[in-house]
Amino acid sequence: MASTFGPRLWGRTAVSVPPARSLGRRMTWHAATALLAFAALQIWLVMSAMAAGESSAFIVIALVMLLALAVPVARATERRWYRLSRQALASWGLHARFRRDVRRLWIAALTLPFLWVSGAMAAAAAITG
Repeated sequence: MASTFGPRLWGRTAVSVPPARSLGRRMTWHAATALLAFAALQIWLVMSAMAAGESSAFIVIALVMLLALAVPVARATERRWYRLSRQALASWGLHARFRRDVRRLWIAALTLPFLWVSGAMAAAAAITG
């Protein structure tokens, strides 16, 4: 006797959309770990620059940039997704926007320290002659 019901995983269907409420929490996790990765790269690159002979003022400026730019941007992204997850209905479009924002956050966290430190080293070399 054949069943009219196809094989199915418990609680999942092909057309189900993940709940929008979890997006705020997931963005918090991504923002926190991206900030940790950003800070670790920033510290490692600054220490490498110090070993190469850059001044100690370079460290202070690089770490102030970390606090002044990275933390507010990550916090604003996190707040926006908490607001969206509370107000928006779950949809694939919302999840596509979430994946795009996560991708942008991680690209920024992994590339900006290299750009910032190399640019600051080039500026310091140009100033000192």
